[in-house]
Amino acid sequence: MAIGRVRRTSHLLLALACLAAPVRASAAEWFVAPGATGTGAGRTPFGHIQDAINAALPGDTITVRAGTYAESLRTVRDGRAALPIRLRASGARGSVTVNAPGRVLSVNHAYITVEGLVFDGQYGNSDTVAVATAGSHLTLRNVEVRRSSRDLIDLAGPQGVTIEDSLVHHALNAADGRTDAHGIVAGPVHDFVIRNTEIHTFSGDGVQLDPGRSAPGWSRVTLEGDRIWLAPLPAAENGFAAGTVPGENAVDTKAAVGFPRAEMTIADVTAWGFRGGLIGNMAAFNLKEYVDVTVDRVTVFDSEIAFRLRGPTPSGGGAWVAIKNAVVHDVATAFRYEDGIGNLRIWNSTLGRAVARPFQAASSTSDGLDVRNLLILGAARPAEAGHASNLAVGAEVFIDAAAGNYALVPGATPVDAGVLLTQVTTDRNGVPRPQGRAYDVGAYESVPSVGGMVPGEHHALPGARQALQR
Repeated sequence: MAIGRVRRTSHLLLALACLAAPVRASAAEWFVAPGATGTGAGRTPFGHIQDAINAALPGDTITVRAGTYAESLRTVRDGRAALPIRLRASGARGSVTVNAPGRVLSVNHAYITVEGLVFDGQYGNSDTVAVATAGSHLTLRNVEVRRSSRDLIDLAGPQGVTIEDSLVHHALNAADGRTDAHGIVAGPVHDFVIRNTEIHTFSGDGVQLDPGRSAPGWSRVTLEGDRIWLAPLPAAENGFAAGTVPGENAVDTKAAVGFPRAEMTIADVTAWGFRGGLIGNMAAFNLKEYVDVTVDRVTVFDSEIAFRLRGPTPSGGGAWVAIKNAVVHDVATAFRYEDGIGNLRIWNSTLGRAVARPFQAASSTSDGLDVRNLLILGAARPAEAGHASNLAVGAEVFIDAAAGNYALVPGATPVDAGVLLTQVTTDRNGVPRPQGRAYDVGAYESVPSVGGMVPGEHHALPGARQALQR
């Protein structure tokens, strides 16, 4: 009798466990097609993306077939680290468009991956994509987010979010002449990555952190391989006249002193078009408040100010900034340093053609600057570049300065003329430093040509930008 009772009890516990935590043999795939009326199977797809989101469990994939869907989507449950819920377009980016006048996607749950969809906010008065603090470990991959009168992607305070291989454009608000509408804005995020993404045409900033200076502060933010730009609008758009340059900065930082210093890395990013706008002191990179930012392999051109670098405010703080392997050309001011900034390092960078003013002090002395191995296309070094490792040179030392190629001609004066900087171990192409007996001056370390290839880079001409606008 006792053995029978034990067996019956074991069977009952097993049945209850199965009811509490159902286990599927494999993840499911749900299908969506415009105008369909089915139950989500391949031959009988749902007609609405939200129906598939409602059905999907951790590990499931939602495949959306080509077409336009007039919906406002919202997540309903978490995925898991090894089993994210995946929402994807069946074809290339642009084959699936989801539109709504305002909010198009709300992410309120963790471990969600979205791939290949276009989210069009139709210039509605809401953020196009909103990510709540609970929306941690979101991946937006190869998506397009466009047309908002607010922010295109707005993150509260999630962790581990990645936006990659995407296009974010047209956040425009003409109220009061110009009102902030950002490409991507984030609050107290951590481990946030924006990679290989193009951000353009906004009336605020391309990327802004953290306008609310919210607890517990933000940190470990990485921008890598991105292109952030503005250009005069080719036609009237959402209240702005044709020819207007509506925005402010490519990147703008805000961080409260009461939290740990916010850490940010900006690597291999190109920014242009930050001039002729509706604000004064228009800068590609506006780095300020309680931040510690490393800028590596960045290019800035066609702008009023390349780097606006700001020291302590009345509440304290002040940015710590290290800039290395940068190339700057065609700007009014390369480095504007303000408010007694106390920790600004400019190393192994190149100022090319049409830099009207390499440095500009604004309520600041140069005491907080460390400028070494800076290469300047010009007749003389400015006072801020007085260290012997900084050089003023002619265009003949570069492969092709007129075309934006600032790699060094072998044997040119800057080769082996720099000083050792242990914090700069490679050049902007990843070449280890030094290649000769000493560091080269500037952003490039000279190496022999291989197979007839010429080292360096060429930048797109300004006239090519219009083709990038959507």
